[in-house]
Amino acid sequence: MGEAEAATPARASTVRRTWERVDRISWVESFRVTTVARISFFVVAYAASWFLSDASGGVDLGFLEMWTRWDAVHFTGIAEHGYLAPEVHPEAVAFFPLFPLLIDALGKIGFEARLAAMLITFGSSLVAGTYLYRLAESDVGEGAGRRALLYLFLFPTAVFLVAPYSEALFLAGAIAAFYFAKQGRWLLVAVPAAVAMGARLAGAFLLLGLLVEFLRQKDFTRERIVAAGASLAAGALPLFLYGVFLLRATGNFLEFKDAQYRGWGRMVVGPKESFLATWNTWTQDHPANWLFAWRVEILAALVGLFFVAWALRRREWGYGVYMFATLAVLMTSSWYFSIPRMLLSLFPIPILLAHFTHDRPERHQNVILITAPLAVLGVIVFTRGMWFY
Repeated sequence: MGEAEAATPARASTVRRTWERVDRISWVESFRVTTVARISFFVVAYAASWFLSDASGGVDLGFLEMWTRWDAVHFTGIAEHGYLAPEVHPEAVAFFPLFPLLIDALGKIGFEARLAAMLITFGSSLVAGTYLYRLAESDVGEGAGRRALLYLFLFPTAVFLVAPYSEALFLAGAIAAFYFAKQGRWLLVAVPAAVAMGARLAGAFLLLGLLVEFLRQKDFTRERIVAAGASLAAGALPLFLYGVFLLRATGNFLEFKDAQYRGWGRMVVGPKESFLATWNTWTQDHPANWLFAWRVEILAALVGLFFVAWALRRREWGYGVYMFATLAVLMTSSWYFSIPRMLLSLFPIPILLAHFTHDRPERHQNVILITAPLAVLGVIVFTRGMWFY
């Protein structure tokens, strides 16, 4: 009995040292993968700007210009001029405020808005990758962290982790929040959950998933309830504050929702109506780029639902509810729009893929062979100025 008692502290010490090692390595691995992926994408984008140019002589497209496309223009415009300035999109309030606020903060110390935005996406990607590594190692086992990192940064829509979009910032908060939640360290959930909520409306679905994760743990002691409740309330605070700002500025607490309709025609409809509206675009006079994108939207919805079912089958209720709530909103919109990009925000997907490839190197190779070319395609299409989700 004495030997067993002596062994217990020894095992605990070994586990503690193992996780301290994982915590250290996670930063190194995340920095390595984040940096190499970015450099590779930069090279691809620069080469594409020359090889695919129809101009005479050298190309005159600047580095920051080629990366600041579509929504990136709105984010940097909000940061430079504010939500209600005439220089920005009239429905700019559809974009949540944390990313533009951070761009503005760097701008105040001398950084050009587009450069500031890309620096923020780099730092956010580093944090997101670090906690994804830890979460995968905890959920799956040794070696899963690096595989999950590769699946995230070579995701078919990984270009949005590099471009000045809010996906990287959202993931930095969302993944860290779930990591601390699954560790039972609920007080530490507050700040990353608030970051995710401040970055994107999807933070509301993240909070729902975190609530389910709390219920799954079945620890209803007073201390745990207070900690989780306080953190979830803190996570929802940015939504409340943004609503108050909009109420004062426009008279409507939910102006961001109405702006989505006015600016992009997005409103809540039935799932059948949403699907048919997307499917029937094939018979309408739209650019080929958009027609193909809408076909992929449908495929992405099916892929997302597959991963929801997979998470639920593994009894990962928090993951499953978060992913399903996100997809449900997208699949009850006027038509399917930006679902492939939102799959990037469904961070349980790389973790589930790490489960799939655990101790199966041929599966890992196949995943990379499928996703990496699509990620490169996304970089080319996006930086050439064509619509890419």
